[in-house]
Amino acid sequence: MVIKRDPEATRKALLDAAEAVFLEKGFGNTALSEISRRAGMTKSLIHHYFGSKENLWQEVKQRRFDHYAHRQLDMLKDAAPTAGLLRNSVELYFRFLKQNPEIVRILAWMFLERDQEECLNKDQELIEAGLAQIRAGQKDGHLRADIDARFILFTFLGLAQHWIQDKEHFIHDFGTEGFSGDLDEAYLEDMLKIFMEGVLPR
Repeated sequence: MVIKRDPEATRKALLDAAEAVFLEKGFGNTALSEISRRAGMTKSLIHHYFGSKENLWQEVKQRRFDHYAHRQLDMLKDAAPTAGLLRNSVELYFRFLKQNPEIVRILAWMFLERDQEECLNKDQELIEAGLAQIRAGQKDGHLRADIDARFILFTFLGLAQHWIQDKEHFIHDFGTEGFSGDLDEAYLEDMLKIFMEGVLPR
């Protein structure tokens, strides 16, 4: 008797298993045999659906990033290059990371394994669209023109990523006294004050 597999369910199960192992060990230290064991499937199915470990890693990254990328690109498309657009982009990215802390682990492994040159195409597309809007905002006088647009974009990405990645150190070192609500939202509110007021024209 031949057991028929649901291709989409099989693909998802392999991606789920791969993500779990990659997040624990990184790309370099992960073996396909471990992923196949985690998924309860054979290695041949991994090759059938993804071709190689490299392709599987790219799919894991792409899957996590896709939803955010589409929303951010839609926001940037044809929008006026104002400070409000920049603020909304910061908030969207921060909340995406908050809801998907796994992406921060993926970014950390990409850094540790010097995987940055393998950036997703949508990541580069987002960077170019974001820079174009920041530069247009600078030209129109909505944002400071004496700061390199690349530093503005890189700074807001870093401020969001670092909090999600290292919040426990903040709690341990600085404590949470005086915070009555959501600590993430408290950080976002103050981070936006620091960041946005710094990029506004003087």
